[in-house]
Amino acid sequence: MENEKETIPDVTPANEEEGTSQSSEAAPEESLPHSETATLEQHVSPSERKPTPAWLRKSLPWAAVILVSLLIGFGLAYFLLYLPAEQARFEADRQVSLQAGQIEELEANLNETRQQLQQTQTELEQTSQELKAVQYRAALTALQNNVSYARLALVTKDLLTARQELSSASSNLRKLIPMLGDKEIETALTERLAFIRTNMVSDPEKSLEELRILAENLSRLEKP
Repeated sequence: MENEKETIPDVTPANEEEGTSQSSEAAPEESLPHSETATLEQHVSPSERKPTPAWLRKSLPWAAVILVSLLIGFGLAYFLLYLPAEQARFEADRQVSLQAGQIEELEANLNETRQQLQQTQTELEQTSQELKAVQYRAALTALQNNVSYARLALVTKDLLTARQELSSASSNLRKLIPMLGDKEIETALTERLAFIRTNMVSDPEKSLEELRILAENLSRLEKP
């Protein structure tokens, strides 16, 4: 009976043993992250954990505001000042170029007008000289005709016709004198014609001789 009362050793169930082993294995796994975190904290240097200075934290917003303000100011200056000024300068250059072209065109037109005016003046002077020459020849021819008809009238004793021709000769001589340009010739012709008119009735022979000399003088005044 005593042998039967011997204590029977406790037998732990298999499930309990497996649970105990699992819990013992889980415990090291749970403690691993704590050890790694501690290791990382040990590797962090003190300078990296140094906090940012307060003046730097306060100045950063102001620096950003200043930078943005500068950028806005530059943009406004470019669009409001530089760009209009550049456009105005471009327009001014264009106007200057346009005016320079117009000036060149006007100068070309002016030179052409001057050339035309000079040519017209030359032609006018030439025409004026030709007109003077025609007037000179007309007055001289008329005076020569008067002298010739007066000589013929004196030869035929036609004193009335001779007097009329000498009167016309005096008128034509006054037209011719301004175109002669020689005072001695003007004086000689005027005095000779006046002598003929004065002595035509009293001395017709002398008047005929003076008319012949006058005709020769007038022939020498002919211009080629």
